[in-house]
Amino acid sequence: MMLPPDLLDLDGVCCTELAVFKGSLAVFIYTDDLSDVFCHIWVMEEYGVAESWIEKYMVPMILNSHFYCNGCTDNGELLIKTATGLVSIDPESRNQNILAIEDADWVGCTANSMESLILLDGGK
Repeated sequence: MMLPPDLLDLDGVCCTELAVFKGSLAVFIYTDDLSDVFCHIWVMEEYGVAESWIEKYMVPMILNSHFYCNGCTDNGELLIKTATGLVSIDPESRNQNILAIEDADWVGCTANSMESLILLDGGK
């Protein structure tokens, strides 16, 4: 599957992650230009159509320490693990909410599950 063509034009890419964002395939691209860190959220509006990738958000990351992206929630908030705990960030309002989870070392990643009627063995 083709990724967004403009992905290679970004400077300072430090991390990329493929995920489900509000029910659509998405790529989260984190860039660092020494003074600011941003999360670029690209969404494939029509699954399987490479031309349907659009950049939905460019979210400034107001974090003062190293961080790790753990994915996103069903409503589209980013889950970020920092040195001090877990933070959720709403890309639309850019509100950052420090969650009451101080030791987030147990958080590895998030995963989305989707029901499917496709048979793995092809129905044989």
